[in-house]
Amino acid sequence: MNDSNIPEINFITLVLTLSSSAWVGLGKVSDPVTGEIREDIKGVKYTIDVLLMLREKTKGNLTDEENKVLNSIISDLQVNYAETVFSSKKEQETPSSDAESSKSSEPGEKEDENS
Repeated sequence: MNDSNIPEINFITLVLTLSSSAWVGLGKVSDPVTGEIREDIKGVKYTIDVLLMLREKTKGNLTDEENKVLNSIISDLQVNYAETVFSSKKEQETPSSDAESSKSSEPGEKEDENS
């Protein structure tokens, strides 16, 4: 393996490596090895928790740039994690919600016609 292809080992590289695996787990980017898009929500939650732990354990020891990168990545991942979990739950509820919507809209239509 050529050493010039290996990124410098530092805190930001560690954070970026962790975030890359989380983005793959969110299904936002393809797996660099397989090229497949997949989701691993539990793995993403674990990675976010690791990043939160790193932030807590390194508080006061990071440069401004390291702190900014870490906080930005944590925020981006948390928002995307929440959106992914919410949309998954919404998709699971959609069939029953559609049935309920059509049932509840029929009485409303009849009421409007009789008004």
